[in-house]
Amino acid sequence: MKAIYYEQTGEAKKVLKSGTFDDPQVKKDEVVLEILYSSVNPADTKQRSGWISKKLNQEFIIPHTDGSGKVVEVGSPKFKNLIGKKFWICGGSKNQQYGTCAQYYKLKKNKLIFTPNNISASKSSILGVPVATAYYSVFSEKKNSEKFVFISGGAGAVSNYAIQFAKLNGSKVITTVSNATKKNICKNLGADLILNYKKLSEIEIINIVNEFTKDLLVDRVIEVDFGKNINLIPKIIKNNGIVCSYSSSSIIKPKFDYYSYAPKGINIKIVQAFLQNNKNISLIGNYVNKLMERNKIIHPNIETFRFDVAYKAHDFIENPKKIGKSNIKI
Repeated sequence: MKAIYYEQTGEAKKVLKSGTFDDPQVKKDEVVLEILYSSVNPADTKQRSGWISKKLNQEFIIPHTDGSGKVVEVGSPKFKNLIGKKFWICGGSKNQQYGTCAQYYKLKKNKLIFTPNNISASKSSILGVPVATAYYSVFSEKKNSEKFVFISGGAGAVSNYAIQFAKLNGSKVITTVSNATKKNICKNLGADLILNYKKLSEIEIINIVNEFTKDLLVDRVIEVDFGKNINLIPKIIKNNGIVCSYSSSSIIKPKFDYYSYAPKGINIKIVQAFLQNNKNISLIGNYVNKLMERNKIIHPNIETFRFDVAYKAHDFIENPKKIGKSNIKI
């Protein structure tokens, strides 16, 4: 099979290569997808760039955990009815050697989500990690009384879905952006209050949140950059509130004042899409598919790149001026 791979960390254009590998050998509980589109997530670019670690644990890595395709081989006769059908991948495995940026990809059958007929393979390829992260962030330990949700970085892929999930569940959504273009995106997604953190001080954000919630504060914070906002969070969240953090890119090793969190009984949850159990994967897949079948969900903008310039899909994700998702047509 043909695949994109790298043997060392570094700049995408310098380290990503095209090569030929053996086709995957399927086991009893696995299937093989012929990949149509492979989607890039920040976790993929961080691993490739050496942001996480300069060293590789394997001789080479075929990147990416998200993608879409059709089943071409099954490990058990009981899965035979899946052959030829299209699926998207939910809860892909992190830090594996063989990813989706290849002609073929094997995975456990329970990580497959059927692709609705009204959704393209390109759109379904970008769902996996973003919707799994958003779903868990919005609904984990969800209380019926939750009224206000604060979602940072509203124009990001995870936040794109989190805003919509929270709104569909009846919450008022407060989100942050850095420019007018991102503000318009969040407005279209249904956010109720959109704050430009580039133009507002921390105290101004706190005051606006207090006014908007009538001093009730927010029930839940969904955080893309925990370290950066670590001092803001306890000032805007109510007692026993939940913080769901899925990244801390600005400050890798954040330090915080424990006693700004402890008196409020704030619950900090680290969200890892790759660790979702089978039950959650099924819930996520069914929830998202139903929304897509009813045309009740808005997807991020997608930039698609050719296989021979796969590095450009990584460059897109790493460029702070770009908004949306990128994938590679295999």
